[in-house]
Amino acid sequence: MSLLPDALALEPEQSSTMALQRILREQQTLLDSAGVGIVFIRHRVVVRCNQRYAEIFGLSCTAEAVGRSSEGMHPNRDAFRELGRAAFAVLSQGQAFRTERQMRRSNGQLFWAHLTGRLINPLDTSEGSIWIVDDVDEQKRSQALLHAALREKQVLFDHAMVGIVFLRERRLTRCNRHFEQMLGYAPGELLGLSTRRWYLSDADWEEAGRKCYAPLAQGLSFEGEMTLRAKDGRAIVCEVRSKAIDPQNVAQGSIWIAMDISERLRIQAALAQMHGDLEQQVRDRTRELSETVRDLHREIHDRQQDQERIYWLAHYDALTQLPNRVLLAERSQEAIRRAQESCSPLAVMFLDLDNFKHVNDSLGHRVGDALLVEIAKRLRGIVRERDTVSRLGGDEFVLLLPGANAQGAARVAAKVQEAARQPFQIAHHELCVAPSMGISLFPEHGSDFETLIQAADTAMYRAKADGRNAFRFFTPEMQAQSTRALLLDNALRRALERGQFTLHYQPQVSIATGSVCSVEALLRWNHPDLGQVSPGEFIPVAEDSGQILQIGEWVLRTALAQLTAWHAAGMPWLTMAVNLSAVQFRQPQFLDLVDRLLQEFSVPPHLLELELTEGVAVDDPHSAMSTMEQLHAKGVRLAMDDFGTGYSSLSQLKRFQLYKLKIDQSFVRDLDHDGNDRAIVSAIIRMAQALGMRTTAEGVETADQLAYLRSQGCDEAQGYYFSPPLPAANVESYLLQRRG
Repeated sequence: MSLLPDALALEPEQSSTMALQRILREQQTLLDSAGVGIVFIRHRVVVRCNQRYAEIFGLSCTAEAVGRSSEGMHPNRDAFRELGRAAFAVLSQGQAFRTERQMRRSNGQLFWAHLTGRLINPLDTSEGSIWIVDDVDEQKRSQALLHAALREKQVLFDHAMVGIVFLRERRLTRCNRHFEQMLGYAPGELLGLSTRRWYLSDADWEEAGRKCYAPLAQGLSFEGEMTLRAKDGRAIVCEVRSKAIDPQNVAQGSIWIAMDISERLRIQAALAQMHGDLEQQVRDRTRELSETVRDLHREIHDRQQDQERIYWLAHYDALTQLPNRVLLAERSQEAIRRAQESCSPLAVMFLDLDNFKHVNDSLGHRVGDALLVEIAKRLRGIVRERDTVSRLGGDEFVLLLPGANAQGAARVAAKVQEAARQPFQIAHHELCVAPSMGISLFPEHGSDFETLIQAADTAMYRAKADGRNAFRFFTPEMQAQSTRALLLDNALRRALERGQFTLHYQPQVSIATGSVCSVEALLRWNHPDLGQVSPGEFIPVAEDSGQILQIGEWVLRTALAQLTAWHAAGMPWLTMAVNLSAVQFRQPQFLDLVDRLLQEFSVPPHLLELELTEGVAVDDPHSAMSTMEQLHAKGVRLAMDDFGTGYSSLSQLKRFQLYKLKIDQSFVRDLDHDGNDRAIVSAIIRMAQALGMRTTAEGVETADQLAYLRSQGCDEAQGYYFSPPLPAANVESYLLQRRG
């Protein structure tokens, strides 16, 4: 029997409890203060974690993480299992397992993380494990960029066709092989030597120091010619450029670039001498001519030139020297008259160069004009002497082909295509152009010049609409479609202000969870007289007329306003996908528009997904990459729509800042029975995974299609299997139902 009072008898137990509580508080403080994610996992389920772990995986608090499967932290099941196999061999020995892996945030984004794991009790794995997660994604990207830049710099240094030298205190610390070869030295022979070695005299060396180092000390660069001395004593005239490595600290040294121009100067001197000799010969010969005869001939020649010049200006194109529209009309009228008299055929071909505007925009009008001249030469070389090649203006040409029927015109069009496949060498640019051609025939399509050329123009626009780099014959249906396009063009000009546009939204569903992760905004036009007009019909008309810019801004503004409303209604996770026209994407003000609307509606950039077609990148890949990089830097996500149906190359694709590839519905439609489509879809998914991109399959309509996509690791799907496009009023209940 204890001799102590009951209160004193309980004191050791109370003391232990208080110590345990203090340890738990200390442990929680350590977890909350850690700069890395810490998680306790038991039976592949998160039991406990700190706030940093929740932040790393895109969760708002630790409560959201508790109870989640640890498999969801990994890109896919295979990656999860592979990590488990690798880690178990180490953890079961009671050791810590460390690795760097790609992980997956709650929104599906992949990132690199450094993992450290240890079993709580190596003798009883059921007690679970503790893992430390450090987000090193930005570090990995920075390292990759740094290594790439260093490799590029070294390749440039090693293979430059000019001498590159690094100097410190006028001693060589490093140079490339070209500089050594230029001066006749063996590899490494100049290392550490004074620059005096490659000057002809002390005076030259001192003068070089005065000329060069004064501007370098002021933070400026030096450019000029210097005479250097080769190892064998030869004088070498070089064009030299230099700059301080650090203008604030000249002691850090300088970099010098030297190019041997001795041979160039010699040739220039020889050419100048030859030119002077020729000029003297011309002067001597001219003096031998009689002044009287010369004056008479000059007067006659001047009169003839004036007459020819007047006629030429009225009938020929000044740039290409081809017949202009006036002369073409005269020759056409004569050709039509002869065709009527002899009952013979006649063809008119209207030719327009695809994307010629990009040449002028990127390389300048001088290059564009030179290209037009070369194209004119090739066209003249293709046709017969009795045919006429005319330039109407810009990049538009017309071929008048007397005696040519449909087969003959088709042969000429094929020759034009073949000639266009050969690149044009303009200065140092190698350019390729593709023509779109329309053909009209006499008398089927018209009996006068204006009717025939208008019909050929209409057929040319059909060739452009059908994919460009092709030719089409005029048909009455084209005329009807042209009339329809004009009707739509006029109607579109008032459609926006009259409130005829609406947006429908089609859900995009996570294949893994079945929940809606985003919606795609789809434009609808309901005209009071024309009824529902298909976007496939009116969008090209809007692009040609330029109205797509106002319509596109309205779509983006309306979609973001709706997204803001849904966020306020309890769906802050929802992402909005909006299709972009190539015309919109190329507008210089487009980036400012996106910034302004995101700020206006307070939408986080990563919740806006802009869908581009492959044509956006093909038309001008350098400009497209620049715009994509700026959008990516803002946090806006980019998706390639209808992937697989265009012409973008993999070499371009890997450089684009894309978040997602959308698999075109033409590949998804026949997945149930077409092995080729299954192979294409599988290849697209694998490629996207290798490039770190997500995939969304469009046009999913059956459970079998969905099952195949799930088996291949596709991330998302949209289509009538889940829901058709819905008006905004019907979307909210659907979203909440699928989210639940």
